[in-house]
Amino acid sequence: MSRKHDEWGWMLAVDFFFAGMGGAMLVIAGIADLFLGNAQTSVLGNFAGAIFIAIGAGFLILELGRPLQAFRVFMNPKAILTFGAWNMTFAIIAGLLFASFGITILPWSGFILVRKFLAAFCIIFGLIVATYPGVLLARHKARPFWNGPGIMVLFFLSSFITGMAGHILSGYVIGESSWFIAEGYIVNSLSSLVLQDLPHLTAILLLFQLIFWAGYIWIKRSGGTDREAEAAQRWINGDLSASFKLGFILLGTIVPIVLMLFTTPVIHSVGACLAILGGMIMRYLVVRAGEDRTWLPGEQKYRSRLPVGNEEFLKVWK
Repeated sequence: MSRKHDEWGWMLAVDFFFAGMGGAMLVIAGIADLFLGNAQTSVLGNFAGAIFIAIGAGFLILELGRPLQAFRVFMNPKAILTFGAWNMTFAIIAGLLFASFGITILPWSGFILVRKFLAAFCIIFGLIVATYPGVLLARHKARPFWNGPGIMVLFFLSSFITGMAGHILSGYVIGESSWFIAEGYIVNSLSSLVLQDLPHLTAILLLFQLIFWAGYIWIKRSGGTDREAEAAQRWINGDLSASFKLGFILLGTIVPIVLMLFTTPVIHSVGACLAILGGMIMRYLVVRAGEDRTWLPGEQKYRSRLPVGNEEFLKVWK
């Protein structure tokens, strides 16, 4: 190996991003179908939710290493990674099947009861997938910036912000020429939930995200341990501060809030793109914050003596 795996890399941030956004998109589509009627979210957005989870799973496999042995992650029922892997699989299957009901030429598109069951499954498994990354990080007691339930709330918020933004973009990509046949009626996609209500809901969640992040940084900086304070300092005026303040807070949160308050579809789409960008930046910064960790006594000395992988005595085995 070329490096010691003391921290996770950028591929895990990409997994968190796509899995969280895709899971939230499934939840939104399922809720809209169960309680607001068919065709409230676009077929493109429904398919995208499942596809994004699959993309995230692919990056997770690459990050874990040995892709040909990825099946092993499904074999330990006590591991949280196994729990997450199974739920991602169920979410992908349920999402693709549910989205297929939006293609009216398919013979099963008229089976309303089956569609409703799949919508419920999308809500259940999508909610688990959207919440899972925050739970995974919150359990790491050795990572002072991650530890605690706060990071779970922040990831949950970000998942639904990016999920709503994904549905908004999908609705605008389809445009005015897209029509759906819903229970005998022709429904224009522009009059759906996606283009009417989601921009305002996204702005509200972005505001909550801004408040919660300010509180989270303040608590870690002033009310936690010394290690938590040091980790939070990187976000205030350290190496992560510029990306956090300019990239995530300003460009990925405040500007989208303002843009979502307009009524112009093009402006909404720009705001959605920035909100998605902010979600990606946030996840990358959080994974980077995992570089700060609490070492066990003697652990650093032990790791310093481990082979890197290019030593002479190891070449005989190659």
